[in-house]
Amino acid sequence: MANDITGIHSARTGQAGDRTTRRLDGDSGRSQASAGAGSSGDDKISLTATAARLKHLEQRLATDAPPFDAERVNRMKQAIASGEYRVDAGRVADKMIDFEKSFDE
Repeated sequence: MANDITGIHSARTGQAGDRTTRRLDGDSGRSQASAGAGSSGDDKISLTATAARLKHLEQRLATDAPPFDAERVNRMKQAIASGEYRVDAGRVADKMIDFEKSFDE
C-alpha cells in the first residue's frame, strides 16, 4: 500500500502504517513530532525514479508552457456559449484514428 505524501488526506494520520510519534523532550515538557521512533532529526526521503521524473516534468510544464492565443480561446468560448460552435465530426474521427495509429509506430 502506497503512503500519501501530498498531505491532502491529512485526516488519516494516526492510522496503521503512520510512523509519526509524539515524544516529550526532557525537562522542558514540550512535545515534539518526529518521524519514526528514535529519530535524530536527520530524516531523509528518497523518491522513486518515476516520481522524480514526474516532478521534473511538472516543473518544466510550469515554466515552459507553450503560449496560447487568448483571443482565440475567448472567441471559441463565446461561440460555444451562444451555440454557434459546430463540431466537424469527420475531422474529429480522422484525428482520433491518427492518434490511435501513432501507438503502432
